[in-house]
Amino acid sequence: MTAALPLKKIVLTFLASLLVVSILAFSAFAQERGDQTTGGTTGKIGIQVSSPIYNATIDPGGSYQDTIKVRNVSDTPQTFYPEVFDFRPSGETGTPEFILNGDAQSYTYSLASWINISKVGIKLEPNKSTALNFVINVPKNAEPGGRYAGILFGTSPPHTDGSQIAISNKVGSIVLVRVSGAAKEVATVKEFSTPKNFYTTPPVDFVARIQNSGSVHVIPKGTIDIKDTFGRKVATLPVNEKNGNVLPESIRRFDKDSSNLVWNPGGFTVGRYTATLSLNYGSPAKALTAEVTFWVIPWVQLIIAALTLIILILLLIFLVKRYNKWIVEKAEKRPAQGGKDPDNSSTGG
Repeated sequence: MTAALPLKKIVLTFLASLLVVSILAFSAFAQERGDQTTGGTTGKIGIQVSSPIYNATIDPGGSYQDTIKVRNVSDTPQTFYPEVFDFRPSGETGTPEFILNGDAQSYTYSLASWINISKVGIKLEPNKSTALNFVINVPKNAEPGGRYAGILFGTSPPHTDGSQIAISNKVGSIVLVRVSGAAKEVATVKEFSTPKNFYTTPPVDFVARIQNSGSVHVIPKGTIDIKDTFGRKVATLPVNEKNGNVLPESIRRFDKDSSNLVWNPGGFTVGRYTATLSLNYGSPAKALTAEVTFWVIPWVQLIIAALTLIILILLLIFLVKRYNKWIVEKAEKRPAQGGKDPDNSSTGG
């Protein structure tokens, strides 16, 4: 019974030390982890447009008719003037860059000249709205493929200032037209990557850049599947949920800002991961795939865990030695605490 008490103390001391070091390690770990392409339907000029985008497929020689609703959201009466401009993508965000009428003649994907809409000013009282008809007439000899324009509204009569600054002060909708026929649909993955190959902790961002080398706009949609070292799927991220178009002769970038392509798992994450991009586009559907690998090595947490293990092992060795020393000392003292010493015992006779 006397030897059991020190052993119990050793076990309790070891468990207490384990708890304290574990709490410290956890605290350090917690501290470490601590479209569409339009600029909106309401602008500074106080007009609201019903739909940011119109998408139509029209046969050569055919026509398409629709209405665009406008509303005065300012607190004063306003007169709005409609105007039509071709546009092309600006950069890789899909933001439209409207083309001045003089430059549109050489634009392969021009649509503005096919759109008929009244250019008469529309006077609206505050919070009042109206509908404006427009018609798209496609020439009989039109080649299959995409055509692109925007119907914009401003507070000044058309053509008062032939500059991009004047266009930027207008608000409206964009129109995407596909002329029926054997259009060229060719898209490729220009890039699929992560900003880094090595992470200490999530989140992990993804970038997918899709290049359209065809003659018509496409909408690449799909997923990013993420698998761990053992091939187990740990997450799936949707790509292009907003149905962003990639126009001909352009590149569209999908990332954390445009498509929320961010993987942020909870809990402890470590190892080598593989992300597979799988997209479909066109009609009939065509597939795009790409793959990227990256590492998540939480070295701070791993160092803390290693030091914790080393400390616990050294502590255990120290406690065991203390216990063995105590046993030896107790064993050496036991004869002196017992009966008489044989050397000092007296003999009779």
